[in-house]
Amino acid sequence: MSSIDGAICKVLMSGLATQFNVLSQVAKKIIPEVIEQWGKLRHLEGGDIMHAHKIVSRCRDGQDASFVCV
Repeated sequence: MSSIDGAICKVLMSGLATQFNVLSQVAKKIIPEVIEQWGKLRHLEGGDIMHAHKIVSRCRDGQDASFVCV
């Protein structure tokens, strides 16, 4: 668990405010101070591993995994 990054908080706040048609200040109140961050996820029932750009460092010879088959 770690403190939430300011940039991530802004994105979450904007998304919640837009989705639920509330003010940004209202959306900010429901975002926790500390969150559990996941660096890698695998699609259910087998599939590609998705890497979080800012959490998992990419190998030098790694490819851009921006395309994921679902």
